[in-house]
Amino acid sequence: MSKELKLQEYFNFTQSDLQENRQGRITENQRAHVKGKVQRFNSRILVFMAFLLILSVGAFFVVRVASASAGSSGGLPVFAILGPGLTVVVLIVFMASRTNRKNDLSIQKAEGTVNFVWVEHRIMNQDQTGYKTEKRLQMRVSGVSFNVNEKLMDYQPG
Repeated sequence: MSKELKLQEYFNFTQSDLQENRQGRITENQRAHVKGKVQRFNSRILVFMAFLLILSVGAFFVVRVASASAGSSGGLPVFAILGPGLTVVVLIVFMASRTNRKNDLSIQKAEGTVNFVWVEHRIMNQDQTGYKTEKRLQMRVSGVSFNVNEKLMDYQPG
């Protein structure tokens, strides 16, 4: 199996997805795939928060029973639940801000001087014995960079 087919299988995209991506569009299949990944991530966070909440409530009762048997009125139970409780609040705020924000993956507008720049990247060899340097052509417009094909530099609109 070729490297391209392995990547296509791993990232779950088709040739029609690739054609749409080359034109700057995202397909419905890709949107659904990303949405599924986000939902799985969010459900894992919810499970973690439930576990953390159960753990903190358990710690609260253990400390409460221990302090009652020792005969102290102690304020320690508040500190036992404070750390995990704050963690749960922070995670809830993080998830709420993450799910309410709509990701815009398109470029609205880029104006300015166009520069073509060769950029070198170090890539690890497949056998992981060292690195190789790969050159890519980038088109930069007012701080926005695009990886492009060399043929674009010589393109003359008709």
